[in-house]
Amino acid sequence: LVWIIGISLVARRQLIKDTALKMGAGFRYLKEDMIWDDKSTIIYPLFSTVAGFCAGMFGIGGGIVKGPLMIMMGVHPAVASATSACMILFTSFTATTTFAVYGLLVHDYAIACVILGFVATAVGQTITTRLLKKSRRNSYIAFSIGFVVLLSALLMTLQSVMHLMSNKDDDEFSGICSSHLNDDPN
Repeated sequence: LVWIIGISLVARRQLIKDTALKMGAGFRYLKEDMIWDDKSTIIYPLFSTVAGFCAGMFGIGGGIVKGPLMIMMGVHPAVASATSACMILFTSFTATTTFAVYGLLVHDYAIACVILGFVATAVGQTITTRLLKKSRRNSYIAFSIGFVVLLSALLMTLQSVMHLMSNKDDDEFSGICSSHLNDDPN
């Protein structure tokens, strides 16, 4: 924890210094650019910490939480979307690796998810690119991030309600794929 706080303070000081140098040189910021000052270098890391804590507690990737946070910060929607996707890539890779190392990876689901992920990404990227070229509005990206977060919240709620309504006697909460990990057919 001390290490993280120390690195954060060094990064904060560097961001404020870089912003002051840019301002002194007459650099003109775009409206989507982050201007790091004394307030923003405290507020946004705190928001990010809370977002990361919530992501860890609820078992969702940090990118799903950070995308809306970056849009709230004023980051351009295309940049927020790309950054969120990069975060999701690394958290998903880490989770998949962990499951594989512990022998919990269900290979048929993994293959189906990889194929579905690539196809859905290609289709989504093609449609979004055409839509953005035609309309020249970045709000579609922000709405798609919001839709994904809403859908994730609804599906997590549905899974929780289904678990509460089930007749299982055990207190262990299991995911939708856990039936493949048990040897007991019941």
